[in-house]
Order: sequence, then C-alpha cells, then structure tokens
Amino acid sequence: MHPWNDPSRYQAALHQQTQINEEAAEQARAESKKGGGFGYLVFLVAVIFFKPFAEYCVDLYNTLAGYVHSLRALLGF
Repeated sequence: MHPWNDPSRYQAALHQQTQINEEAAEQARAESKKGGGFGYLVFLVAVIFFKPFAEYCVDLYNTLAGYVHSLRALLGF
C-alpha cells in the first residue's frame, strides 16, 4: 500500500508543511524588519552621490573623445 493512500497521513503531511511555511514566513518578516530601512537609505545615498560622479566621467570621456577625433581630422588619419 502506498503511504499517501492513508488520509490521516496525508492530512498530517499537509499540516506539517503548512507549519513549516508559516515559520519561514514569520522568520522572513522578522529579518525584513531588522535592517530593511537602513539598507534602503544606504542605497539611496550611494545613488545620489554616485550619479553626479558618473555623469562627470561620461562628460570627460566625451570631451576627450572629441579631442582625439579632432586631432585625427587635423592630422589626416
């Protein structure tokens, strides 16, 4: 006889799985409450400070590429 053919064993297994899922959800909620706000704040600060630097690097690259392009045109390459 297959062990799942017994309705009481099947119900017990479903109940156990439900308990495991509830414990995992409770642990995930506790973990997200601990430091979720601080991590989000650090991410925002990093983006705010990194974006101007990245834009400056892009502008600098474009300027240098323009100079190289004009030198190539001036020298006939």
